[in-house]
Amino acid sequence: MAEDADDRAGADPDEADFGGYAESMAELETILASLENDDVDIDTLASQVERASLLIAHCEGRLRATELSLQTILAQHDPATTAEEHF
Repeated sequence: MAEDADDRAGADPDEADFGGYAESMAELETILASLENDDVDIDTLASQVERASLLIAHCEGRLRATELSLQTILAQHDPATTAEEHF
């Protein structure tokens, strides 16, 4: 476990708080399952919903960043672009 903490120490703050996309989605699914349960703990309801909201924002950000990265990579290999546009 200490190794995980060391790995995250130099990581992006979002990564340290949320992990990767897959980890965030798994946590969201856990929270959703908990909220769908008829025995929701009212004392933790607000914190669960707040955490879910933060996880959703994190996942959306990861998706946007990935989309932008892919667009950049694909544009570099688009034969329709000229050499001047790459500089």
